[in-house]
Amino acid sequence: MILFERRDKNKKLFKRLQSLTNHVRSYKHGAALSVDALTGCELFLCFGIHSEEVAVILNDFLDRGGSVAIFSSAESCRNNFLRRYGIRIEEGAVVRAVFRQGFLHPKHVLVQNGIVQPFEHEPSHGAECDKSSSMAFVFPNGSTLNVEAPAITLLSSGTTSYPVDCPVAAAWEATTGSGRLIVVGSADIFSDDWLEREDNSKLCDALIKYLLHQGMSFNPSLGRSDFEEKECAPDISYLSNLIKPCLKELDQLPEDYKSLLCDKQFGLTMDQPLSPIEPRFNCPHPPLQMSLHAPRLPARSPLSQEETFGLEEGCPNI
Repeated sequence: MILFERRDKNKKLFKRLQSLTNHVRSYKHGAALSVDALTGCELFLCFGIHSEEVAVILNDFLDRGGSVAIFSSAESCRNNFLRRYGIRIEEGAVVRAVFRQGFLHPKHVLVQNGIVQPFEHEPSHGAECDKSSSMAFVFPNGSTLNVEAPAITLLSSGTTSYPVDCPVAAAWEATTGSGRLIVVGSADIFSDDWLEREDNSKLCDALIKYLLHQGMSFNPSLGRSDFEEKECAPDISYLSNLIKPCLKELDQLPEDYKSLLCDKQFGLTMDQPLSPIEPRFNCPHPPLQMSLHAPRLPARSPLSQEETFGLEEGCPNI
């Protein structure tokens, strides 16, 4: 039986778990977890550990042979519980360093070469291995992990993400008993928006089958442990608010600055013929009109010029 922490954004995952086994129970996200709730359970799937009481319950559940899957970032998971198994979720986020069509947010990372541990079907002993190394998955809103023995790394951030080639999923298996633990640094990797993108659904089935002991295992000898060292990144949000000058450097001025002046590009002439160097521009003129109307002289008595135009003595003539 599977005990599933129910969230609004993981309805498709709940239906997928029901297709693997008919015995699936759910409890509301954020509700208190009790020992009785895990009675008869084979797998407990949650999206973070919020209290020390839950950590104690899960420690006892793993010691009794149960399996636990934690999909969470550093903000909602207590590393005190995970350090016992050699896993720690680190601060920060995994961002995309290369643009991919269909992934607009930098934290929606498409990883094409991040399978560290190929999946095997039990019992294979290295003889039969599927092509899981070519799987591509989407890692949204996730964090990196710090993995030490006895845990092993399952997935990495790949070569086109930042940080480059760092663990993002790890597994722990008890040496005595059947307890198994998987930690993925993203709570949204199997959410409704991303479960059916790329090969996320195949990856989900492989992890759940491994936790349920349904013929899936990981061989540490086929994986690797040489990962890139993490480097500090600049504060991108602070740098984005700074002014970024992008002016081109000017060439050095010549000694004779007059050589920079060009007075032969345009010309206006009426007499010289049109030349390709000095084009002639025709200036349009409005039609000529008389500025004054013709005087209308009365017929009864002739008037002088001053009287006709209403000019008095002492006024200048027009």
